[in-house]
Amino acid sequence: MSNTARRGPLEDLTIIDCTMALAGPYGASLLADLGARVIKVEPPRGDGYRNIPPFLPDHASPYEDREAGTDFGAPFAAVNRNKRSVCLDLKDAVHKDVFLQLCDQADAIVENMRAGVMDSLGLSYEVIAQRNPKIIYACVRGFGDPRTGESPYAEWPCLDAAAQSFGGLVHANDNLVTPAFADIFPGTLMALGVVSAIHNAQRTGKGQFLDVSMYDAMLSLQKSAVAQYGFTGKPNPAGLQRAMTLYPFDLFPTRDGRVALAAVQPHHWDLLCAAMERPDLMADERSASNAARLKNVDWVEEQICAWTKQLTRAQVMEKLNGSIPAGPVQNMADIFEDPHVAARQMLETCHPGGDNPDIRLAANPIKFSKTPTTLYQAPPTLGAHNAEVLAEFGIDMPVKSD
Repeated sequence: MSNTARRGPLEDLTIIDCTMALAGPYGASLLADLGARVIKVEPPRGDGYRNIPPFLPDHASPYEDREAGTDFGAPFAAVNRNKRSVCLDLKDAVHKDVFLQLCDQADAIVENMRAGVMDSLGLSYEVIAQRNPKIIYACVRGFGDPRTGESPYAEWPCLDAAAQSFGGLVHANDNLVTPAFADIFPGTLMALGVVSAIHNAQRTGKGQFLDVSMYDAMLSLQKSAVAQYGFTGKPNPAGLQRAMTLYPFDLFPTRDGRVALAAVQPHHWDLLCAAMERPDLMADERSASNAARLKNVDWVEEQICAWTKQLTRAQVMEKLNGSIPAGPVQNMADIFEDPHVAARQMLETCHPGGDNPDIRLAANPIKFSKTPTTLYQAPPTLGAHNAEVLAEFGIDMPVKSD
């Protein structure tokens, strides 16, 4: 970290983060990356996501050495950087009061527990809002919260695989999609909802409750399929459809992997044919138009594959020279070496503490000209900031770290 000061367009906001695992923490991490002061409140056992490997070298057990900064693995680090950790037992009356005092000074609280869990602890939106009427209470639920709409599945647990299946994404791809879309996308929508609701609260003086259902988020991701069924009454067949509206818009084999080629405009096809040194394909009745290419997709695919198979990914990209939308299928090793990633500063480094090596994490992809953001806080060890945060909030009640 070259600069340890918190900064960004949301640096005036305070978020109390009670999320765990992936969906909620991802959304809260977006707010933290944008500069918000995010306080991660964890139970004495910590966020279970801390236990997920891989861990730093020579630290196979995540709880062996907290002082050395080793009580979390890579998945936790990815979605909890730029946050500080406070450990509170919300079943304890003293700790619960401390939590409420944190919420009294916050702009928003976010959580992703099952519906009714916070209510059962006496920490419902209604209880918190009575003390802080401007607060935004945002959550990710598998099937939503009864406050915004009853669901017959409201009490069911939900994880990424279930939400992808319910919401049509598995059908569209004939498989689960990675990374965990049904976690990441709802978390993103929650962050957007928080910023929108805070904007309204600053204007009206009134906070509100909002939720994002993982099922609903997956349905909204299928907007085109929803519209198609709404127009025709006919569902799309299962699996990715190679050629339904445009071709080529596909992956093609090379000598060392695959490349994506997309000729969505007539001139794109002409430019691809020129790069392939196949001007005949521009005039051939089987490939001269998009409609013709869709009708003769197998033959067109053969022509393109005959060219790409002779070349490496880099050679294909060199011959195209940015003339059409195209991209090599890259793994993470490729991405870490890509000059674009370096130029856009999309990898940032932080030190997790102790004798551990530096770790590299994905940077904030939203680039601001006036309010740049930074990776200023390494992923926190459990309860590492109890004393610091309580002093900052003016709370002097003793709180145990574990």
